[in-house]
Amino acid sequence: MLPRGERTMKICMVVFADLPFDYRVYREAYSLQKAGHDLTIISSDFRQEPLPQVWQSFDVRPIDIDRSQSLRVTYPRFWQIAGKIAREAHAEVYHAHDLDALWPASRAAACHDAILIYDSHELFCEQSSLAQRPAISFFWRRLERRLIKRARHVITVGNAIADRLHETYHLAHEPVVLRNVPLYKKPVASQYLQQQLRIGPGEPIALYQGGFLTDNGLAEQIQAMQFVEAGHLALVGSGPTEQGLRKLTEKLQLQERVHFLPRVPFQDLHHVTCSADLGLCVIKPSGRSFAWSMPNKLFEYMMAGLPVLAGDTPEIRRVVEATDAGLIVDPLDPLAIAAALTQLLQDPDGRDELASAARFAARRNCWEVESQKLLDLYTRL
Repeated sequence: MLPRGERTMKICMVVFADLPFDYRVYREAYSLQKAGHDLTIISSDFRQEPLPQVWQSFDVRPIDIDRSQSLRVTYPRFWQIAGKIAREAHAEVYHAHDLDALWPASRAAACHDAILIYDSHELFCEQSSLAQRPAISFFWRRLERRLIKRARHVITVGNAIADRLHETYHLAHEPVVLRNVPLYKKPVASQYLQQQLRIGPGEPIALYQGGFLTDNGLAEQIQAMQFVEAGHLALVGSGPTEQGLRKLTEKLQLQERVHFLPRVPFQDLHHVTCSADLGLCVIKPSGRSFAWSMPNKLFEYMMAGLPVLAGDTPEIRRVVEATDAGLIVDPLDPLAIAAALTQLLQDPDGRDELASAARFAARRNCWEVESQKLLDLYTRL
C-alpha cells in the first residue's frame, strides 16, 4: 500500500495487445494496484474468451477485435471504442501502452485535463515490419511526434530507446527506463519440453520463446541447426512469419530437430522455460527497434537458471557481459551461431557455470526491484 500521506489515483491503462500474453502490462498493473491505486484496463480482445485467473482482480474492459481484418480497419475501430470508454472512466492518469494506444489515451486525458503517461514498449516507428512500408511508417512517426509531448512522462524498456526518444522529440524529461524483468521465481524441475516433443532426458534443448516476427533472426537460428550435430531447437511462440519458418525447416530437412510449439500465457511460461538447457536471445538488428531491444525472454531465461546465447546488440550485450550469464554471438552469421550452440550444447559443465551466474543475476534483475521506479514516478505525479 501507499505510504502515509500519499494519495491513491484512478488510473486508466489503454493497450492494443493480446492481454494473456503481455507480461509487461500485467507487471505494471499488478504493482500499481498493490500500491493502492484504482485501475481500469482497456484492451483489445482477439480471443473472445475469459481472461486467465491472474487478470480477474482487475477492471478489464475488453474490445472485440477480429484478427483476420486489416489493421487499417481494426486500429480505427479500437481507437474509437477505447476513446469512448477511456473518457467515461474519468481517470486522473491515462497510461498508454505503446504508440498504437496513445491516440485514445491522449484524447481522454485532454478531455479531463488529466495526466498522460506514454509507455513505449519498443522503438515503434522503426520496427523491421515497417522498413519497406514508407507511407505507414510516415503515419506512425507523425502521430508519435504529435502526441508524445502531451505526455507528462515517457517510459520505455532500455537506455538506447530512451536516448533516441529524448533526442528525436526534444522531451522536457528523460524517459524513465523500466526494463522487461519478470517477477522473481526460483527455477523449478520441469520436463515440459521433453514430454511435448518426446525427447529423451539426455538430449539437450535450446529454447527460443517469443514472437515469430519479420526478420528478427529466427531464420538464421534455424539455418544454424544444419551445422549442429546434436541437440534440439524448440521455438515456442507465434507470429506472422511462422509459416515461412516452418517451410525453411522442411527445406533444410530439420523437422526432427527443430520444433514449433504454441505460445504460452506468461503465468505458465516459467515452467516451460525451466525445462530447456539454454535460452536463445539472438535478435537480428534489422531495424533500430530490434537493435536496441531489451526483450522479456533475456531475463526470463536467467530467472529459469538457463545460460543465454545472445546476439551482439548493445542493450543485450550490456546485460550479458554484466552478469556473465551467457555467450555473445553475431546474429547475422548462422555458422557463428552454430559454433556457439555446439559449444554450449556439448559442454554440460560450461552450461552449469553460466547457469549459476544466471541464477545469481535473476535476484537482481527482477520486477520486485525494477518496479520501484514505476512507483516513484507515480508518487511524483
